[in-house]
Amino acid sequence: MSSKYWDDFERRINETVNHIEYGDALPVRRVAVFSTNICNFKCSYCNVIQERGMIAKDEFTNIVDSHSDAIIHITGGEPSIIPWLYDFIESRLDIRFHLNTNGYIMPPRNIKRLKVSFDSMDQTYFDQIVSKPGSFEKVVNNIKEASKHTITSLTCTLTKETYRDAPKFMSWCRDTFPDLYAVFFSVYKGVDPRFVFTDKDAEIFFSIVKPELEAVMDKESLELISETIDEKRRIMQNIRFPENKLDEPCYISMSERVYDFNGRQCHCSHLYRDNIFQIDPSKHMKCLYGCNRRLIKFNEDVKDRLIKNIS
Repeated sequence: MSSKYWDDFERRINETVNHIEYGDALPVRRVAVFSTNICNFKCSYCNVIQERGMIAKDEFTNIVDSHSDAIIHITGGEPSIIPWLYDFIESRLDIRFHLNTNGYIMPPRNIKRLKVSFDSMDQTYFDQIVSKPGSFEKVVNNIKEASKHTITSLTCTLTKETYRDAPKFMSWCRDTFPDLYAVFFSVYKGVDPRFVFTDKDAEIFFSIVKPELEAVMDKESLELISETIDEKRRIMQNIRFPENKLDEPCYISMSERVYDFNGRQCHCSHLYRDNIFQIDPSKHMKCLYGCNRRLIKFNEDVKDRLIKNIS
């Protein structure tokens, strides 16, 4: 599987096994910084609590300098609303920055990988869902420009309202953004009945929509959907990943760190988004719900190699 979108997992598996066997602490390879909970959009399906806070420049500088060999993945909220952040990024050409954004403000050119939240090709619906008139055209133009010089992917949240249009949306994205790297489809995780998949929706998605969607996907986008929506239970409001063994360590989180805008540190960004502040590489019940297939496989591969080396 391509290692462009995520980190080089094969290298990290070998590195994890070697460090565990020798009893050494793993080097941190990826740092997720939830720089703020504030956003300039107010998306109807968003579950983020609009806590009024953003990371201080000194705190962010300390994080970057402490992990200068790692990927610094900046997310939010919406990072672009931090007044000094984009100038800071442009001044630090020595750091591998990745960025999650809604694309309303043009990202810095030296971002290594860019993920833009983008959920509809319908201009009217898009502007309504983000509660900001005129946003669609501005975001589309910024994606077109940014993707010319940065590895750019879109993240589309599938909901009850949008999933039937996913194949058309995918084709439209490929035509509209010729330099785009991939489109990643995630699934709404809240409880608003306006957006939650019913059993019937899930059946329609897997029997009709998903085959049509896969037929128009590029290779990378196809690989991505296989990590997260490979069977019906992945989109239902219950346990989506029962194969995630909670009594085993989360090996991937041993080489990752997460910081919130107050500078607090934890290990897992998926759990952080579920309001779980996990401070060690153990797992939580939410790991049965918010993980993905590739991360689970990473843990399985590490465990299998450790067992094989012992035997």
